[in-house]
This record gives sequence, structure tokens and C-alpha cells, in this order.
Amino acid sequence: MPLTIEAIVCVVDFSAYSRLMVAHAAALARRSAGHLFLVHVLHDPHDHLHPTHSIGRQSDPARLAGEARRHLAALMSHRDTDWEAVLRFGEPVEQIAAFVDTLPPSLVISASHGISPLRRLFIGTVVERLTRALSRPMLVVKPGSDDHGRGFGSVVVSCDSHGHWQRLAPLLVPLQPEADSQVHLVHALEHPAVQTVGDPAGVSYAQAQQIHQDRLKSRLVRQAQRLFPHAGHLSVTVAPGVPQEMVLEVARDRSADLIVVGVRHSGPLGRWVAGSTTEALLRQATCCVLTVPEPPGSAGSGGERL
Repeated sequence: MPLTIEAIVCVVDFSAYSRLMVAHAAALARRSAGHLFLVHVLHDPHDHLHPTHSIGRQSDPARLAGEARRHLAALMSHRDTDWEAVLRFGEPVEQIAAFVDTLPPSLVISASHGISPLRRLFIGTVVERLTRALSRPMLVVKPGSDDHGRGFGSVVVSCDSHGHWQRLAPLLVPLQPEADSQVHLVHALEHPAVQTVGDPAGVSYAQAQQIHQDRLKSRLVRQAQRLFPHAGHLSVTVAPGVPQEMVLEVARDRSADLIVVGVRHSGPLGRWVAGSTTEALLRQATCCVLTVPEPPGSAGSGGERL
């Protein structure tokens, strides 16, 4: 099912990135006509595993909530956008995911915070944990990416063979309001193609791989033209390689200000051993990243498969 936006959920932790997140959230709320929620989670200040930036040393919940509301109002004081403050108590990821699940189709906005590789290995960052917990797409903003109301001019989309990435097409309309926007699709061939009955007889292994690559590219071009009519420029890259490396290379070459990547459900052992394309891009990309979860119960089904 295509993704739409009826609500914007901005996760505010009162860090140095809060104004950046609010700028993106307010601009998107105006362009999508979605209701804007500013969410702050108050939790145990002695929890050193999942720290957030506190707004004071007080321990009284009512006083903390009052101060949080004043900080949220200050962040929105010069923005002509209707909004609603949401305060929750508890573990941040659990509380944010529970709140988002009560809303209509929504987009979550958060920011990436650097932590040590050792801590990330064992617990991950709040953002990385949110990508696995949320059933809604999430925009992860990076330093220097202030929206200023113009949206994202150049977007790189990581396309896997399951077709779930096609659900994001309606999301790019409010994210790319300018007529000269660009969409660049990237598909990495991680495994050699198996020859089929339809392949020409007598071709070499290298020729068979090239035929397969050309077919996939032609199919992606048709899909891109159908799914992204708002884009002023489209490009498609299909080649053997590692997904995150190819996506980052294209993002650099195209001066991308947004990377879109799917989130596939996997067990913690698989992530610990091999990581994931999504987490690699969240850590290494210098531009914003939009994560799009596969639909619940998809069991490998999605849009039109490659």
C-alpha cells in the first residue's frame, strides 16, 4: 500500500539538533497539510545506557513537564504552523513507537547523534533502534540540512528486489516541492544472475550477466517514470556491488541531500554479525536519510518485484 502523510511527529530531545528537526518538521507539516506533534520523552535521568539531553536537574515530574512545554513553545515561537505538544514518561523508543502507533499515517522526524562504536555495538543509537521499532517512515536529519521550506532537491533511492521501496512514491511529493527536483534510483546486484529459458542461446557468462543487468535497468526506468512524475530529472544505476557503498557513491556524485532506504525485519543476531544496509547508511551518510519499513506481514511481498 502506498505511504501517505497525515501527521508529522517530531522527536525533540532538546539537544543542539532540536531547532534543525523542528525546521524540517514545520516545513513538511505546511507542505503536506499534516498535523504536527512535537514529542518529548521524560525518562529516568540515571539511565546511562539510553541518555537524552535533560532540561534540568529537577526530579519532580510535573515541574519537568512544565519546563519541557516551555522549551517546546520556544522552539515553535516564530513558526506559523499549528502544532501540539506531547509529553511521555518512560523509555524513549518504546514511548515514541507506542504513540506513533495511535496515529493515522505519519512521518517521524528525528536526528542522528554520534556515539562510540562500542556502545553502538551493544545497544545501538536511539535512532537505529527507532528504525527497527517503528511501523512508519522516519526522516533522520543531519547537521547542515536545514529545510528552509525548499525540501530536498536531489534524492537517492536504494531499491531492493522486493519492491517495498515503491511505497514511498507519494512521500516524495511533499519532500520535493521544487519542479527541478531529482530522483536517482540505485540497485546493487549482490549475486550473479541465474540463466533462464528466455536468455539467448550461446552467450557467455559475462554476456548473460550484462543482459540481466540491462533488463533490470529498463524495468527500473519504467517504474521510475510511473512512480515519480513530479521529478524534473530521473536516473537509474544498476551494477554489481555492495548496496550501501553504491548508494553512498551515487549520493556523493549527485550531491544528494536525502537518501531513502528500506527497513527489513531481521533478528538481532543477524544485525550483530552482518549489520544492515539501513544502519550503515544511517551511520555513514552525510545527508539526511529517510527509512521506509516493509509493511507488516509482508513475508517478502511488496510492490512490483525486480
